[in-house]
Amino acid sequence: MSRFDLTLTLSDAEKSALLRVFPKGIIALDLETTGLSPLVDKVIELAAIKLTPNGELTVFHELINPLIDIPEHTIQFHGLRNHDLEKSPTLKKPLKQFWQFCERIPVLAHNAQFDLGFLIKGSHDFLIEFPPLDVYDSCRMARSLLKDKDKTPKNFKLSSLAEFYDIDLAHHQALSDTMTCLKMTANLLLQEEKMNSHLEKSFVFRLSQFEKNDCFHLPKKFDELKVIVQERKLLHLVYKGQKGLSERPIRPIGLIPLPKGSILFAECLMTGMNKSFMIKKIKSFNILEGCYLPRRS
Repeated sequence: MSRFDLTLTLSDAEKSALLRVFPKGIIALDLETTGLSPLVDKVIELAAIKLTPNGELTVFHELINPLIDIPEHTIQFHGLRNHDLEKSPTLKKPLKQFWQFCERIPVLAHNAQFDLGFLIKGSHDFLIEFPPLDVYDSCRMARSLLKDKDKTPKNFKLSSLAEFYDIDLAHHQALSDTMTCLKMTANLLLQEEKMNSHLEKSFVFRLSQFEKNDCFHLPKKFDELKVIVQERKLLHLVYKGQKGLSERPIRPIGLIPLPKGSILFAECLMTGMNKSFMIKKIKSFNILEGCYLPRRS
């Protein structure tokens, strides 16, 4: 499937299930990027599909010139190289058009804090206003709805959920991932009538929380951390949490702006769980020499 070819195939039942929970409509979103850190990396593809209250589906899709070299370790996933994007616009104009496309309809994405982090950071950089949209995470929703079921997917990655619901997916192509997110969420909602608690658990933030937020720049003392995360090295982290200082080895995933401040999102190698570490609470960090972050699939 070409990343520009997409058949919009939501059934009437799927549309009804989505509009029952999102009566104002819903916009599914997906990005391809040069890496996993919204505070450092760049958008190279932006896709969204809007379902309006009258059941109409419309598409927004744009390839983006990041103006930096795309790392080889990410090309193996999305397949986009710099020469594919050299005639594409930079992010500023498509981002303005995207927020106009959204109107005030809620947004849904798989692991939404990553995708929206890129768009929020871009809006901050280009002084672009964004609407006060509510943002929901289809991964959180799937985990909340399916974790106690008799039959569950092998994990809650988009590719596993697509397989679970027998949805055709050209993974890491933004339009295909967007349509899969929308169809997968519709299938989830078709199975569940009482959605209040699950919807609450899938809520990420409202974009207006970022309007007067200073979470877009890391303090200068963390400049080295940007490079370390880009190079996918493992770290020994000293962190001041609720129970005082703690030390742990971590596998960095990304640097992300959130309403309460920037975070280092990482896997704790002691527990195997992904955790969010507030940047302002990190006391020190050191590279674990010879250890590198495996490529994400």
